[in-house]
Amino acid sequence: MNAIFDEVDDMQLSHVAYILATIHHETGGTFEACREGFHNKPKTHANALKAVAWLYRHKKISTNYALPQKNGKCYYGRGLVQITWYDNYKKLSKHVGVDLVRYPDRALDLDIAVRITVVGMVKGLFRKGKSLSKMLPEAPTTTQWKRARDIINGDIKKNGPVIGRKAVRFLLALEASQTVHDEVEKPKVVKKTIKKKKKESLLGSIRHWFRRR
Repeated sequence: MNAIFDEVDDMQLSHVAYILATIHHETGGTFEACREGFHNKPKTHANALKAVAWLYRHKKISTNYALPQKNGKCYYGRGLVQITWYDNYKKLSKHVGVDLVRYPDRALDLDIAVRITVVGMVKGLFRKGKSLSKMLPEAPTTTQWKRARDIINGDIKKNGPVIGRKAVRFLLALEASQTVHDEVEKPKVVKKTIKKKKKESLLGSIRHWFRRR
């Protein structure tokens, strides 16, 4: 969460909440950058290939996108939002300043994984035209929370509601932590945004809020 807060300074709280909820969902609640099939142990390159092959064999996906490309690299899901396919690695490389095509495992580095997640969701790079600003206002409705899943994946019916509910919880925690910080230090802050100086207070307050619930 510290790494995420460093990347989301001054962002609208509903957007921060949805980023947190998305990462929570995509990493199985660990907040750790991981390979596809992270539920398999050990969490290796070989097991990631097996996970995608299993999906293809059971017709969960139409193409085995984990097969090696001409350069010998495999572009299965990596990171906090599981970026896949060669074209997506190439596109994200330009936006995060790292050659993910040549070094796809760099998407597993925490700082880079966070950068990929945030810039991808802010600019709508994962699904064309689907960005945080277009999908989520400051006070989203239940339907808007649900449909925001389209920023990352088209499985809105399957995963939209559960991620939306997580986002609501994160938003409540962020708002509660902001209130606690304001009462203690009385700083001049912009409503509905996060400042770097509040990072530690936010992290502690979120953990406390979630433990109580």
